Amino acid sequence: MKFLPRKTGRIMQTFREKKLLFGFPDDWQITHYDVNANPAANTPAGFYRRILTSGGVKHVQAVDFICRFPGVPTKLQFVEVKDDRLDARAEGERRNQLFEAVMSKSASTLAGLIIAERLGEHLDDELLRPMACLSEQPIIEVVLFWVEPPVVGSPLRRVVKKGGRTGLQQRLTSKLHQWGLRFSLYNLADADRLAPDWQVSELQP
Repeated sequence: MKFLPRKTGRIMQTFREKKLLFGFPDDWQITHYDVNANPAANTPAGFYRRILTSGGVKHVQAVDFICRFPGVPTKLQFVEVKDDRLDARAEGERRNQLFEAVMSKSASTLAGLIIAERLGEHLDDELLRPMACLSEQPIIEVVLFWVEPPVVGSPLRRVVKKGGRTGLQQRLTSKLHQWGLRFSLYNLADADRLAPDWQVSELQP
């Protein structure tokens, strides 16, 4: 499977996550929220790793990217990436795990942004600072970019798999709506589920 970059005609800023390369519009503000330190590039870990989970803090999770769109009203996007092409777990079990992961990561990320905003001028992460704006009541969209395992079997199997995916999307949409958040499910393997404004390509080995 190979994902081809969408030709948007816009300058993109790129980030690597797992075996994928994500491109976001240059006028968006982006932080790779769940990122470890990279000694080779002389870059420290992000706020989530350095502040939230340091000192033995447990049961806190994070989405992979937080984006802030340009313009008014304030709009944020939480992006969680899951590449399941080598995952052998039962589909029903995996969908339940995805539901729990997206909900937990969304809640923890909201909590992290509250802490970041409370730190104010003491927040030492310039990339995160624009996202520390929950007091402004921003519009927030949670995005799951899910690369599913390939479908093996009959056309009926494909229908069943699509139904399971739709059920997961509906379940997350409903629950996140209760929290005042929007939800989208994207996967470039399907033409009808492309992420607007993004580019995604698969990194070659």
